[in-house]
Amino acid sequence: MSLALPQSAPDEELVQRSSESLRFPGGEWLIHESWRAAPQPARSQQQLQERPHDVLHFQDGSLAPREALGEISLRDAGAATLREARPRLLRSGGRCAVVLGRYVFQRWERARNPWWYRVTTQPFGAAAFFLRACLREFDEVRLTLPEISYGFGHLDLERNVLVTSRELPDRRFPQYLVYSAPAWGSPWQFDVERTRRVNGMPRTPQCDPAQETD
Repeated sequence: MSLALPQSAPDEELVQRSSESLRFPGGEWLIHESWRAAPQPARSQQQLQERPHDVLHFQDGSLAPREALGEISLRDAGAATLREARPRLLRSGGRCAVVLGRYVFQRWERARNPWWYRVTTQPFGAAAFFLRACLREFDEVRLTLPEISYGFGHLDLERNVLVTSRELPDRRFPQYLVYSAPAWGSPWQFDVERTRRVNGMPRTPQCDPAQETD
């Protein structure tokens, strides 16, 4: 498969470029393109720093057009290469999703071209307030939320429910965080009720994001 790598911007000099592709069992392709560019001319030494770019594409077969999933960081995904990230392609009916390390993508159909919605499995939205509120049970004075990592757990394409799982032991926080959306094509929101149920957590004021006022 021939890959056409992006060109640098008019005010940049392309200094390095590479590509990596992975074929799924159904014949679909995931393509990772990376290049580094340095601005020119540079007005200061600081501007000479190279600017990395990493872009992900999906191709639904060798003859299908490529669809941009957006600019990513494989390091943030938790891997050094596309293969190390062990991407997964999930399909159900007309729904399609890709899991790449700590990234989760949904393919939304649009009038002109498909659009890929992306989130990371790190706590987002109201989930951060939920975790911070959970600290009240263990620390009534200092409520600063420490760094805590959640990875991919499960994606229910039919119900449009994403479950993430805590990666390290820490009894202060729930093992699972759950996100849901009313319909495919709507952004995920933190689902506090599903999160409580899957973790067997009772409804308590100590772990209620509604108590957060700042």
